[in-house]
Amino acid sequence: MRLLWLPEVLRNAGLTVHEVDGWRNRGSTEFDPIGIICHETRGSRNSTDSGEINVLLHGSKTAPPPIAQLYLSRTGDWHVVASGRCNHVRVGWAGPFKGSGNTRLLGIEAQHALGEPWTATQYQSYVRGVAAIRRHTGWGVGGHKEHQPGGYGHASSKTDPSFDMDQFRRDVAETQSTKESVMSALTDEEQQRLLKLCTDINYILWSGAQKPDGSGRTDFRQYFYNIEALLTQVKANQQAMAGKDWVDEQQIVNGVLAGLGGKDLDTVAAALRAVFGKRSAELAAKLAAG
Repeated sequence: MRLLWLPEVLRNAGLTVHEVDGWRNRGSTEFDPIGIICHETRGSRNSTDSGEINVLLHGSKTAPPPIAQLYLSRTGDWHVVASGRCNHVRVGWAGPFKGSGNTRLLGIEAQHALGEPWTATQYQSYVRGVAAIRRHTGWGVGGHKEHQPGGYGHASSKTDPSFDMDQFRRDVAETQSTKESVMSALTDEEQQRLLKLCTDINYILWSGAQKPDGSGRTDFRQYFYNIEALLTQVKANQQAMAGKDWVDEQQIVNGVLAGLGGKDLDTVAAALRAVFGKRSAELAAKLAAG
């Protein structure tokens, strides 16, 4: 098996993804994963993406290459390194994947040093990326320190990642369920309306404000108002479904972007940024960060 869908799934979650040359054919095809293992590189605080990725490509004293399928930079950007089996764990003696090894587990290496605080940017990207993979596969999530912990009579014990795995899994589950429930609050008709509005806006912005039907120039702000009205209805639907009197606005934006799937996310994001008028700068920053 080769995980050739990795870049698309991550990009559809609104994440920035880079494809490392040769990733499609890197790693053994003797690969049938059932779970995700979270790692951190434990390099220096001054490490570079190129340096860390070089280790994943060429191996280390304790692990032959390739070392992991995915690499997460401090910037929050994702790098797809390999599509097949990699060498990031031993057969585990504890945790959710006890008895499983590299043939059954996808590895994510996050650029992070021992004792380094996790930034919100990197941690949130980690959560969103894992949630996207889980949403696509249904696989479980474990930490390297859970898979190879100390105290079991094995010499190769691990302590990464340094964040709390139970909290991480809760954050992943919340992100996953939020995006799914937000899109379920959109009817098929509403999804089509939103896509058409965004498509029309993109056409207008890049063709000299010419109406898509060819009937002359128009003030494209009306399209923004229409999208805002639609998102207001989505928020109301989401509130009713969740039984809450509030819903985080960014969660709705994230959910809509994720639900648009293979559409051009840059186009959609640009349109949605403009929807909120005076708040566009704030939302644009959120969308750019996400």
